[in-house]
Amino acid sequence: MKELTPRQEEALAFVLETLERRGYPPSVRELCEALGLSSTRGALRHLEALERKGFISRAPGARAIRVRDGLRGGVAYLPLVGEVPAGPLRYASEEVEEWLPVPARWGGKGRFLLRVKGDSMIGDGICDGDLVVVNPGGGVEEGEIVVALVEGEATVKRLRRRGGVVELHASNPRYAPLRVRKGEAEVKVVGKVVSLLRERV
Repeated sequence: MKELTPRQEEALAFVLETLERRGYPPSVRELCEALGLSSTRGALRHLEALERKGFISRAPGARAIRVRDGLRGGVAYLPLVGEVPAGPLRYASEEVEEWLPVPARWGGKGRFLLRVKGDSMIGDGICDGDLVVVNPGGGVEEGEIVVALVEGEATVKRLRRRGGVVELHASNPRYAPLRVRKGEAEVKVVGKVVSLLRERV
């Protein structure tokens, strides 16, 4: 199956959470409210993507969502290792604060959680206080959301490379891209953001 975007992961997590809590899936309107979307069309697009990628199937009806076998139940525990700014650069603590349960499919060798501070990635649905799952293994492709260290200070941004320049782009137009030319500063990509966890009240 194809990999999900952080927003698609959030949509799937809400569907699974609702199934576990009350035994039947959410309505499109409930999903819309959970994701903070102003239109049900946005929620439908996420459901269409989940169906296309093989995570769910749908039938006519308000709550006719079926989750692929093997996705329900089962958890993994990942370490929460501090905060990462989605805004100005700032040092991110690497001390483990606690181990938190996440859906089993989010687990993996070396993966960890970071709490996002700031609003520079709100265009990608990553808000202040969200937890992101970071995969430090494997390659990172152009345009993916990453956690990067610039001279030891951490940030979460979209990665782009232009010749000898590394660019870290926000998805909030209030923030200008950070551009680092080769030799100006040390840039290290810690890992790729692969999932998003949001506490709900």
